Amino acid sequence: MDWLDENYPRDFFDEAIALRALRHLQYHERWGLFSEDYGFQRTCEGRWYEFLVYEIVRTLALQTDTIQSIVRKGVDVRSPFIEPHPGQNGLYYSDKGDLTVRGNGQTIAEMDLMYTDPHGDLGFFEVITSTMDLQPFHDEVCYKKTLLASMLGQERVPFVLVSSVDVSRYKSIQMIASDPDNLILITNPVEEIRNLIYEGSLRRRPERSAPHPKAIDLAEIGSRASFDYLAVHDRNRERVVRAMLAPGNGGIETISSVVNPISKKIMLGTLDHSGAGALFEEHEVRVKDAVFSADDVVREFGRVVIAFDIPGYTPVIYLKVKGKKEYLKVVLDTGGDLVYQGKRTPAPYMSGFYEWLDEEKPLVAPEVAERYASIFLDAN
Repeated sequence: MDWLDENYPRDFFDEAIALRALRHLQYHERWGLFSEDYGFQRTCEGRWYEFLVYEIVRTLALQTDTIQSIVRKGVDVRSPFIEPHPGQNGLYYSDKGDLTVRGNGQTIAEMDLMYTDPHGDLGFFEVITSTMDLQPFHDEVCYKKTLLASMLGQERVPFVLVSSVDVSRYKSIQMIASDPDNLILITNPVEEIRNLIYEGSLRRRPERSAPHPKAIDLAEIGSRASFDYLAVHDRNRERVVRAMLAPGNGGIETISSVVNPISKKIMLGTLDHSGAGALFEEHEVRVKDAVFSADDVVREFGRVVIAFDIPGYTPVIYLKVKGKKEYLKVVLDTGGDLVYQGKRTPAPYMSGFYEWLDEEKPLVAPEVAERYASIFLDAN
């Protein structure tokens, strides 16, 4: 961390490295850097800056023994893409060569860059170009550190944040900086760095990178990175149900005290007719322009699965559409009403989650449905 703090270039002006980062972008993303669509241009800019950090760290790694290895990403990936499916746990590449952790076939975490230090500990980078969504950022970093520590059996997980905007005054960033295993690096603005790229440079064919002596694939650490995400979830579910039915239940605080935080969602199970009646007796569901009562839900949908997300402990209800491979995701809106948010289907990017959602779930007793309503719906 000390070496990176001293040697990472805050005032970056190396055109060769800036151009090298372009090789990881798809054709439309490279030209998107000069798009008149501001939103798309910013998205492409952020992705290019992420690969710029990757290329800078690859270069720095050749100058020091404090970086033992760099995990390949983007077009440097040699491993074939593996489709997600239930039962997968550990480190996997996405279809774009991004670094992800899968739990039971679902992507439960993404890291912008991974490396190992002289102790052999795996650390990771996050790269940002905006101050948006900083409020939950501390929780996200803590979750990823906890997840990697559990997977790899590490006592410490080094973390580096590289930002092209000054985020030092934000509380969540200050909380991250207070951990001695974390480092915050703030560079000059991405808009200034992007001036190293010009439209004429996009017409060149991106150069292939020379072999890097410290580059490794995720598969080389995958054997050390295994855990049973579904088993962790099922143990969490059992503890939560017991806590919900225990006398004198303290609500969400009691539930959170028994949950292993590696789980990102707890599927409590499937409601039968009496359970659906207990849950929706005082909570109608709004799906676009339609409003469904308890009887409507039982009649119109083939299955009701209740769950909650972690760490927010916010309720999520999935309604299986009859005759279709499709669930409607229902959440609480800011007014406390249950509303339709989106669909969950076997589409490739969510196939792992859909298969898990569609598997048989334990039947939820009406008493649990009532407690779910009082804890997660009425309280929220």
